[in-house]
Amino acid sequence: MLAVAVMTATTATASAQPTAVPLAPAPTVLRTWSAPAIATVATPRVSRLSGSDRYATSVAASRAAFATGTHPPVVYLVSGTSPWQALSATPAAVHQGGGVLMSRPDGIPAVVAAELTRLAPASIVLVGPASDMSATVLDQAKRYAPDVRRIGATNRYTTAHALVRHSFAKGSGGQGWLATGQNWVDGIAAGTAAASHRAPLLTIDGRASALPSATITLIRTLKLTSMTIVGGPTSVSSGIQAQLTTLLGAGKVTRAAGADRYATASRVNQLARPALTAGPAYVASGRDFVNALAGSFLAGRTKRPLFYSQPFCVPGSVRPTLRSAAVTKVVLLGGEGSIRSLVGTLEPCRSIDAPSSTWVLVNKKNQLSPKTYVPAHLVTPAVTYPNGQRLRSDAAAAVARMFAAAKAEGAGRMSITSGYRSYSTQSYLYSRRVSTNGRAYADKWVARPGFSEHQSGLTLDVAAVGASRCSTFTCFGSTPQGAWLRKNAWRFGFVLRYEKGYTPVTGYSSEPWHIRFVGTPLSGAYHRGGWHTLEQFLAEPAAPTY
Repeated sequence: MLAVAVMTATTATASAQPTAVPLAPAPTVLRTWSAPAIATVATPRVSRLSGSDRYATSVAASRAAFATGTHPPVVYLVSGTSPWQALSATPAAVHQGGGVLMSRPDGIPAVVAAELTRLAPASIVLVGPASDMSATVLDQAKRYAPDVRRIGATNRYTTAHALVRHSFAKGSGGQGWLATGQNWVDGIAAGTAAASHRAPLLTIDGRASALPSATITLIRTLKLTSMTIVGGPTSVSSGIQAQLTTLLGAGKVTRAAGADRYATASRVNQLARPALTAGPAYVASGRDFVNALAGSFLAGRTKRPLFYSQPFCVPGSVRPTLRSAAVTKVVLLGGEGSIRSLVGTLEPCRSIDAPSSTWVLVNKKNQLSPKTYVPAHLVTPAVTYPNGQRLRSDAAAAVARMFAAAKAEGAGRMSITSGYRSYSTQSYLYSRRVSTNGRAYADKWVARPGFSEHQSGLTLDVAAVGASRCSTFTCFGSTPQGAWLRKNAWRFGFVLRYEKGYTPVTGYSSEPWHIRFVGTPLSGAYHRGGWHTLEQFLAEPAAPTY
């Protein structure tokens, strides 16, 4: 916020990074996590599978699966804009020894066309009706294979059934996997597991109380002897589970479910690979179907697990396996805009809601709870010019190290003009600014009480000491101290919270003197990824207004 010197300790009373668009909303519970202590077993290597866009990412997966000179018998073309028709395509393709590539509905992208040329498959299967894969795609596909056909029925469920009938022989028997077609998260996890077992995935409307007759007929035709349901009763009803038990027999139906999408995918992996041997694990954002779908094919083909993570951290239900000796490499699916490098370091998730968390997100859409929150362990930083300001002890220690480094590296000295502010102090400062300049002006420079990062004890405003031609905070950005801070604050666990050009995201005018402590793991990933706002890094909505 606008730098305000509070000289005595107050008592308690450019362009944004790309973000993936989810097709299924993340449940509210995903905003707050607990991270259990887990002993390190192994330190896996990290790599990233990505392309310039979703189509190039699917090509990257295909190139990883098929060496040059290898010609798969079939390639399934699925929509890059909707996962619903494609959920059963991965196990179908893997069962046949084939590949999966994404296409636009109106035409095959050039990068995909080049991969089809390289693969030279004997057959291409378009998945979905003409609304998902147009006649243009069908005509273009004929350039790359002698046999091209469409499998696309009236809806996602009949399409899935048709895929299974096409790729799996009658009476093949064995295990089947079942998931709702309403939830891509469960469907992709189930499809990966099914592909690992070279088994079919049946997708149904899990909200129904009973299976449709077509699904029952398909189960009998394939002579399936067991079924794993992916998702809890809200995804696939208890009625369907009971019906499957009657159909297949007691002990033949298993449900893989967890408290959230991350725990569910972990449970699917445990059931699919109970004795996981050493090798890679694939990790995709649980909010982005595109990269998860591309990785699902590669994971299923190589019989390796696919996990979901938050875009910026690894949930507690996922970390134990990723840190085990069975995982020698973590493959991040997608670019930095989808899944941050912080996931590759297996950084545990912290709450972005709890005011005591170093990752708490405080902005015009997210107030502190309670609004009058007072942080524990407030101390005066051990710096030359604290000006009576206090910070949380962890932030204060980091400030002392940072100020000392700035001086030692020739940037000069800095002072603290504002640190922790109580609710009452923030209320006074905001009201004074409103009375002086009006509410519209005030809202660009000073947070309303309960919405200020300063109340967390993790934020401070700094000033240059002895800077020539700069006697006020407004020119701080042009001082040696300001330039050093822009380049080096991340080394000490801080981010510049309100950068120039990002007012539409943060809601505040540029403040090069306003820095926020988040800890070095997050600040390092933030810096390396070229991020400019916490909102974007944490994959949260912009907050330009209250």
